[in-house]
Amino acid sequence: MDLLLEEIYQLMADDLQEGVRKRVFRKGKLKKKLFCPKGLKAKGLRCVPIKGKEKMTRKIKNKKGAVKRKAKMGKILRKRKRSMRKRKALGM
Repeated sequence: MDLLLEEIYQLMADDLQEGVRKRVFRKGKLKKKLFCPKGLKAKGLRCVPIKGKEKMTRKIKNKKGAVKRKAKMGKILRKRKRSMRKRKALGM
């Protein structure tokens, strides 16, 4: 019986762990980052559901962030262009 419960628990844990690990640049160095499906967030090495309160605060903060980003878009595009050149050189 314990073996069956442990197997079920393992299957449930695998379902929460559907994220994809991708290589990204952080501070000029190559790192691996966990990308989770919509409605989930990365917590450690697994994807967990986002709670309602966090969804609301993220929505409000994203709107404020969009206004701030608009002013700095030129700088963002220059940095992105440089980053894409670096990725192309590494064959990503």
